[in-house]
Amino acid sequence: MRARSLVRVAVMLTVLAVLMMMVQSASFAAPKAASKGAAGRFVVVAKSAADYNALRVKALRGGAKVVADMPQIRTLAVSGSAGVRASLASDSRTRSVASDHIIKVAQADPNAVRNLAAPGLRSAKRISAKVSKGATAAAGITPDPAFNVPGLQWDFPRIGLPQGWNTTAGSNAVTVAVADTGLDFTHAELAPKVRQVVDFTGTEDPPICKTFFGTSDQDLAAQFGGPVETDWNGHGSWIGGNIAAALDGKGINGIAPRVNLVALKISQWCGSAYDSELIAAFVKAADLGVDVVNISFGGYLDRRDPDQETIYQQYIAAVQYARQHGTAIAASAGNESRRIGAGGLVLSHGTLTAPGTAPKDFDDQFGNYETPGGVPGVVDVSSTGNVVNASSASCPPGSTGSADDVNATCKPTSDPHQAAGAGQKNQLAYYSNYGSRIDVAAPGGARKFNLPFWDRGGTPGFPYTSADQTNVWEDFSTTSNWAVEIPCFTFTGGAVFPENQCYSTIQGTSMAAPHVTAALALLASAHPSARKHVGTLVSMLKAKAVDPGHNFTQVVSPTDRSHGDLSGVACPTGFCHLGGPAVSDSDAYGAGLVNVAHP
Repeated sequence: MRARSLVRVAVMLTVLAVLMMMVQSASFAAPKAASKGAAGRFVVVAKSAADYNALRVKALRGGAKVVADMPQIRTLAVSGSAGVRASLASDSRTRSVASDHIIKVAQADPNAVRNLAAPGLRSAKRISAKVSKGATAAAGITPDPAFNVPGLQWDFPRIGLPQGWNTTAGSNAVTVAVADTGLDFTHAELAPKVRQVVDFTGTEDPPICKTFFGTSDQDLAAQFGGPVETDWNGHGSWIGGNIAAALDGKGINGIAPRVNLVALKISQWCGSAYDSELIAAFVKAADLGVDVVNISFGGYLDRRDPDQETIYQQYIAAVQYARQHGTAIAASAGNESRRIGAGGLVLSHGTLTAPGTAPKDFDDQFGNYETPGGVPGVVDVSSTGNVVNASSASCPPGSTGSADDVNATCKPTSDPHQAAGAGQKNQLAYYSNYGSRIDVAAPGGARKFNLPFWDRGGTPGFPYTSADQTNVWEDFSTTSNWAVEIPCFTFTGGAVFPENQCYSTIQGTSMAAPHVTAALALLASAHPSARKHVGTLVSMLKAKAVDPGHNFTQVVSPTDRSHGDLSGVACPTGFCHLGGPAVSDSDAYGAGLVNVAHP
């Protein structure tokens, strides 16, 4: 296993949104690429505070650059020569030294020429039909009009809204940090909410997006005129909007619209980060007095490798430091359909894999550890869908999609692969990790038929299609006006949505986690005596979770090597199709579906 892990992702750090526009020939999870420490970048852990200071001085005198200072957990990230690393590793004051790993984003080959989309508003898909709003729901607040657009924000009622707003919509004293690709502080829904931006990417050495994709956020800002520190990907802004989009009578409001946001920018537009950036973000959040951190990045570590064990232990140290300072951390569980046990241990073989994946590229993280979601003390969140729509014996022409158009609105009953639980709500999303490590579940959305696109999993729903009116099968929120990765939709008319602002529908455990982050923020707002007591808040969160009903979603089949229903490409590795036993309710949902009613 150790040898295999060294040529696979040892430390994967890539955004966990499952984009509907992903390249069909790519692996469904992260790409099969070598996980390598960046040349010359490593993490040093000192034995004591005094040793930390001495090692820092030694690194600088050796000509190295300290790119991240974390004396709180006696850890520093260093960019320097192999000689400096060896000297620090052999020093008696050093506990351990480890490579600071990165991984390329899932939807692109870093060796290929990448054609970036124009930023959000320049590449926006404009919805010309005016969206009408319905009657305002009775609640402690008057929700913004999109809440009453039928089917659009289906996820909010599933977690107990608008009832929960009768108790609180959040407190101005409570702050949530989004550790991600940034927050678009120019977006009308986010501008009033973002109180601070902390950019960790300025110390990347080498800079990830520039090195592997040829373009940095600085390059995009120079080309398009936007702020360097905004969100050029769109992922972080989706999460920020779901948590705390402004309550302003236009568009959407977040689950906890009266709390404040801090952007901990750990990644530029390409959606990848160093381990040390995540670890530093957790420490920084604690020092800033942040109440809850949302982290929707993740990966896997082989703890038998000393380098990777060091990184795992520093995740533990950072999480413990955050909890001791009253900062809770909620994380996405991952999109690989893996079973996750105590500490993040991967208990199942294989991963949901695209047909056509060569055996040499097959991803098996069995025996490795999910980070940071699986790290002790983190709230690990699985994803549920809206409803599993039924297949049809007769589909209208043009409704079943194709290899070039995966936006199917009808699935034939003749397809070999069908999702279990047709007609059922709140099923485990087809991509979601599961297992005893899951703390709670939340709506992260799924395709219309709760299957991967190659098995004609269906459309994300509105606004990609209006075939089902304004029903959304994935999750709807804001995205960045400067996004080059997440699709941007703008709306005309101004009756519901502000003009020239970007929104998007996407899916993933990335989208599930902020529902839980917001729920923790509401609990901290409603119970000031519990605020800053992470154990108490998490216990309350679990106690208030509700039974979502029985789960029918199956595990991936290791033996089904048939072709995809839509792609027509065979599966030489197995693990391309759902088809094993159903995931147990406890493994799917943990304590249950997150609930904010009567907090």
